[in-house]
Amino acid sequence: MGAELLHNKFKNLNILVTGVSSGIGYAVAKAYDERDANVFGVDINKIKNSKKLFNRFSFFKCEVQNYKKMKEIIKKIIKKNKTIDILINCAGIIDFKSIENSSIHFWKKIIDVNLTGTFISCKIIAPLMKKNKKGSIINVSSRAAKFGGFNETAYCASKFGVEGLSRSLYEECKKYNVVVNTITPGTPIKTSMSKKTYSKEKKKIWRDPQIITPAFLHLGIQNKNGINNKYINAWDLSKKVKNKYIIT
Repeated sequence: MGAELLHNKFKNLNILVTGVSSGIGYAVAKAYDERDANVFGVDINKIKNSKKLFNRFSFFKCEVQNYKKMKEIIKKIIKKNKTIDILINCAGIIDFKSIENSSIHFWKKIIDVNLTGTFISCKIIAPLMKKNKKGSIINVSSRAAKFGGFNETAYCASKFGVEGLSRSLYEECKKYNVVVNTITPGTPIKTSMSKKTYSKEKKKIWRDPQIITPAFLHLGIQNKNGINNKYINAWDLSKKVKNKYIIT
């Protein structure tokens, strides 16, 4: 399939990206916007000069764990645009504390953003996709969703939860041609989170988030017979498919 034909596949698609103001969320939103999709971004922080940086972009300030507000935002999008074709949950936070130093408030904060926030957007949007019998859901996961990390009980629990949520959601959605995948960067990526968490050694080799956007583009246009119900390494997949998504 030629790059031009693939480019046309994104035109006028409606994409919702959470955690859109920086890092992976911003890079992914930009990649879809450059291919003439309608991108709707949710974050607690607004993007400066978004009108100059994007072509077809709408921003909504909201905490992803706020069910009432998220429902209002998505209702507004649907009223004007009929549907959401691709949901990409990038919003996330991380912090490190031992189990004895992890307060209930600390635990709840991590779980609310990373897991409850993902659940809320899926809860609202997946039924719409099922009704339309098409759609792709991409939930950003982590290596911490597969392996325990030191002083990461809350973060690992939240990401293990995202994996469980996604596997179960696949079972609900598979007969409706709605694709559900999780994705992990697969390589050190420069983000606001990694600035806080990466060692000096990792910061020497970290890459711009833009480098893994081909994987997000590729997953966005899958159907039930393509990549589905998988835990995807974005770096590996991007290397395989990047030439398909070059804008000429």
